[in-house]
Amino acid sequence: MIDIIIYCLGMYLIAGIGTSLGYHRILTHKSADLPRWLEYTCILIGLPAGTPVQWVGNHRAHHKSTDQIGDPHSPITDGFWYAHCGWYIQSKNRFVCFLYALAGPFRMCIDGVIRPRLNQNHNHLAKDIQKDTFYAFISRPFVYMVLMWFYLAIVLLLPYFLFGWWGIFAASITLIIIYNLGDAIDSIGHLIGEKRGQSQARNNTVLGFLAFGDGWHANHHEYPKRAQHGIKKNQLDLTYFLLKTGKLLRIVKKIY
Repeated sequence: MIDIIIYCLGMYLIAGIGTSLGYHRILTHKSADLPRWLEYTCILIGLPAGTPVQWVGNHRAHHKSTDQIGDPHSPITDGFWYAHCGWYIQSKNRFVCFLYALAGPFRMCIDGVIRPRLNQNHNHLAKDIQKDTFYAFISRPFVYMVLMWFYLAIVLLLPYFLFGWWGIFAASITLIIIYNLGDAIDSIGHLIGEKRGQSQARNNTVLGFLAFGDGWHANHHEYPKRAQHGIKKNQLDLTYFLLKTGKLLRIVKKIY
């Protein structure tokens, strides 16, 4: 049982590095400079979050029109479930959104088909990403679909070979948790917690600790480019800790 727990914690750590560090702070906001090989690695392990072009474009649009018309995922303008995960599949049906939120590994299969095709309205905000040959390539619909199905095979087969059917069950539950932690930033992160300034973004303590520091969402909206989201001493920011550690080891070039 301990080995399964360690394996699932490893999945959680890898997902956090890929999404919070790779997609969010490095690729979208340019909050730190990493060697190219390390940046590409972070994006590859975070690829289930979406294509680089689509993810960056939508997130920059979110900052540009936070909780207003033009925000791709606002619980204020579009309701909780649409902001939580419905916007990925363009559905405001609560039951459909609920099933999608609990799809776990099968969400990779669904996303592999729909993510590169839906929510492309803000790609013009990610022109810098489109100019990168590698990011443009893995953002292509067919390439992304193949990569997601490859990831799905790893997610299902590796824990099965290591731990049997209990491994698949544990990995599936872990994936559901990982996906919904990320989704909660867009929904709960704009409804529950401490506000700063005029934005509806909130500092949510639970999300702050569990979502690698991205849950200090009000801080982030006030200082979008700043690498450190957990500004106060009691605001744990695991992603910023990883960046500082990388800087000490001279792996990370610069932190902003």
